[in-house]
Amino acid sequence: MEWTQDLAVGIEPIDEQHKELISRINNLVAAIRNQVCKYTIGETISFLEEYVVTHFSEEERLMTSHDYPDCRQHIAHHKTFMRNFEELKRELALLEGGTKPGSYDLSVETNRVVVDWIRTHILHVDKKLGAYLKQKI
Repeated sequence: MEWTQDLAVGIEPIDEQHKELISRINNLVAAIRNQVCKYTIGETISFLEEYVVTHFSEEERLMTSHDYPDCRQHIAHHKTFMRNFEELKRELALLEGGTKPGSYDLSVETNRVVVDWIRTHILHVDKKLGAYLKQKI
């Protein structure tokens, strides 16, 4: 996946965080292609764990401080992603415990979850937030 201007929401800290997310998922895709994802999936999951806390907190802070009318709905999207992410973390724990076969499947699933998130949430929900914030900031 490539960062393009159509992914920009127009709020620099949010856009920079989105760029980093895309960069990290691209690293995972490269590892899948090179058949070394078993060495990078743990790092990717760790990044995502930190990312969701930092990024979602930043967006939610901006929404509440600027009285974003769709704040509840937006936060509900974040909670859905968090549930999906928690499942990925459980799968990694099983993998690291030796009871789940292969990191390839988990790497592909992680890629799918994040790319779906980018295509649905960033392109629609975050863009709407960005348009609102540009009027307020």
